[in-house]
Amino acid sequence: MTRETGTGMGTAFRIIKTIWHHPRISRVKLAERLGLDKSTITNQVSRLIEYGIIEEIDEGEASTRGGRKPIHLVLDRNYGRVIGIEIQVNAFIAVAVDLSGEVLAEHRGSVYIDGAQFAGKSCEIISDCVAKLCPSGERLLGVGVGMGGLIDSKRNVVNYSVPLAIASPIDFGVTVAAKLDVPCFVENDANCCAWGELAFNRREELKDFLFALVEFRTDPVSIGEYGGMGVGFGIVLGGKVFTGAHGNAGEFRSVLCDGSGNLQFSLPKETIRSVERDSIALSAVTDELARNMAMFLNVMDFEHVFIGGDIERLDSDFCAQLRRRLEENWMYPVPRLADIRYSSLGGRAVAYGAAGMLLDRLLTGRHLSEGSSRRSDFDILALS
Repeated sequence: MTRETGTGMGTAFRIIKTIWHHPRISRVKLAERLGLDKSTITNQVSRLIEYGIIEEIDEGEASTRGGRKPIHLVLDRNYGRVIGIEIQVNAFIAVAVDLSGEVLAEHRGSVYIDGAQFAGKSCEIISDCVAKLCPSGERLLGVGVGMGGLIDSKRNVVNYSVPLAIASPIDFGVTVAAKLDVPCFVENDANCCAWGELAFNRREELKDFLFALVEFRTDPVSIGEYGGMGVGFGIVLGGKVFTGAHGNAGEFRSVLCDGSGNLQFSLPKETIRSVERDSIALSAVTDELARNMAMFLNVMDFEHVFIGGDIERLDSDFCAQLRRRLEENWMYPVPRLADIRYSSLGGRAVAYGAAGMLLDRLLTGRHLSEGSSRRSDFDILALS
């Protein structure tokens, strides 16, 4: 196998991303995985250690012939933190996350925000979260924001949002991100959840999966407009979040609905409003969701399905309900295999995922060419 002798920004970002996904990897394994020669790995790793981005750890046992313990590489979790924020119409949830994916702190607040106030209120929320979650002396690497709606994440533009009453495009990059000293990106809330699993799931290497986000809004506008229950899908194909031809992938509306409207289900609005207190309403709504998902899952043949958001705290085993509908929708005698589980992130799934989305952009250098007017601390790699 021919080894590359890569130097420069692209190689450094590839090394960082690989160590991020495979912590405690050795230099030898790193070279094999990336197809680089040992001298390139040695030089690049030395530079990244000098910058404080990665560190060495002695781990395991020395060989039977003696000598030092194996040296493994990890990202230095003290290098900096990112902040992920979910913005809803009447509240926000934010988390600070280090490079290993550990939540360092959490901050929540109440706010009223709609299309007319979106840019100004978003700036206020971000400023408040930075003050609370990034103490003096800590390095802030960037901010990720998740919200419901049609989001063009590559251009950093909010095109439309039912929950936030945004009816015409808002350039988030210009009106919000440009006012910060660090990179800042906005993404659809369900897509954020998918990013969170891609970024921080250390149990398995995820390639093709679905994240179903189910949240309940308590503000009068959301309850009056669509019953207060919002559903969205984050779709991952080949290890990448799939956004579709026009950036609108993952939007959900039941196939049982007739005509246009804001309701995502065919059931009466009163039924949707009652899911948190009425077991009959809960069963009806979740069953319609399960029937829709079963068809989609069987068409796509996903290996994993994650269920997250407020649905995790309800007195209902939606995973079992979905498995049953999945089997009923499957017409072949061979078993239909799919790993269906709750994400376990509950109400902070979107915020955590927004942090993962931002980290992915920083660790791959994509923010340099996709809608960011701010450099990050990782951009020292591009300048050296």
